[in-house]
Amino acid sequence: MKKILLSLLLMILSIPAWAEGNKKESAYDRVMRTGVLKIGYTVWPPYQILDPNTGELSGLSADYAKLVGKLLDLKIEWVQMSGLGTQPLELKQGKYDVVINDGPYVFTMIKLIDFSDPLFYAPVYAYGREDENRFNDLSDLNNKAVTFIGLDGDLSVDLVGRMYPDANLVTLPASTDPGQMMINVQTKKADVAIIDPGSVDTFNTNNKPGLKIIAPTTPVAIYPIGFSMMKDDGKLLNMMNGTIAALLNTNSINPLLEKWFANNKNAVFPVAKPYKPYEEK
Repeated sequence: MKKILLSLLLMILSIPAWAEGNKKESAYDRVMRTGVLKIGYTVWPPYQILDPNTGELSGLSADYAKLVGKLLDLKIEWVQMSGLGTQPLELKQGKYDVVINDGPYVFTMIKLIDFSDPLFYAPVYAYGREDENRFNDLSDLNNKAVTFIGLDGDLSVDLVGRMYPDANLVTLPASTDPGQMMINVQTKKADVAIIDPGSVDTFNTNNKPGLKIIAPTTPVAIYPIGFSMMKDDGKLLNMMNGTIAALLNTNSINPLLEKWFANNKNAVFPVAKPYKPYEEK
């Protein structure tokens, strides 16, 4: 009997150690252990530009990721995402630790993943063909005679369903190059695409006639842009928020916005300062 009781006692005492040993390593703990921050990204010029020959990533995101790596003394490892909307699964699988240049583009993502504080804000507009004269206001778009084009898992689909339910919507797979949306509008396969100005400026440089904003003073939406990560990893979220605060407070981000959007300063909006200097007496 004593042997049985002793065995049960040993089993009970070993449960915490067993549970601790089988506890899944968090992304934060993995980053601290390896000294590597794995960043998920999608190709989306001018934010993320992938050289097909060298595999090198450039663009706004690459520039500020370098600052993040230097500030945290971490090596940056880039991991291309399978497609838009794959963050929840791939973050859970540990494919990458954070996603760069991410925001609640699809609002249902808010309940699935956590978003850091913003590095900047990104407005998105409705764009039509350069020679399109049917639309004078965003209210003109909620019409059965209007066809939107969008990417699955992207705001270009999410916003249409929420704001223009009477319009038609044609969708492309999540892995499609975002430039294909603009090509579909340009070639009259669709009438409108909701997208960011930086992408359209890049497209218009090499494609004439290009696309134009339907309501230049009225963004369809404005998104806070930073990093996303697994929910309930508070240590990683706090680290990324602290890093973003340090970059903003040392004026390290605004010069990058000016560099990549020199020809269109309204393509992105800087974060407002959370403080006010002393007024001169």
